[in-house]
Amino acid sequence: MTTQAIEIRRLQPADAALYRDIRLEALRLSPEAFGSAYETESVFPVGWFAERLAGAVVILGAFWGGELAGIVGFIAAEGPKRQHKGALVSMYVRQQARHAGVGRLLVDAALELAAQSVELVQLAVVEGNEPAYRLYRRVGFVEYGVEKHALKIDGRYYDDILMAKQLVERG
Repeated sequence: MTTQAIEIRRLQPADAALYRDIRLEALRLSPEAFGSAYETESVFPVGWFAERLAGAVVILGAFWGGELAGIVGFIAAEGPKRQHKGALVSMYVRQQARHAGVGRLLVDAALELAAQSVELVQLAVVEGNEPAYRLYRRVGFVEYGVEKHALKIDGRYYDDILMAKQLVERG
């Protein structure tokens, strides 16, 4: 796969079935990487996912050969004291599309979108997810903390590495 063959675009409510499929795959295969759970979201109908795509969180999709190969979300914070920042959320690239530049293209597109409205982008990556951590470092995110025991799954705790990227120089 070449990066030229990958199309990045915002997912629309009409993409809800595709989004539901990849989202549930992500929750099932990488439960430690997401705050939600497969058991929670798998009971929701396609309409629930369509409403989510129409909401405040922008979900970008990477299409390769007509297939949805990866997703990332961006949400801008609300309110006068927080509107200068946003967050990357729900990043997932399907196994067959990894190591092909899909993740980088998704993050670059999300940062380009973010730069239109915020000065700072934050994210959390589960400790031990080295490929994602390295990707975020390569695009300029820096670690600013660790949330200990961010998630607990089947009695095991997972820590989140908190990272941020300044898009606009502080005045």
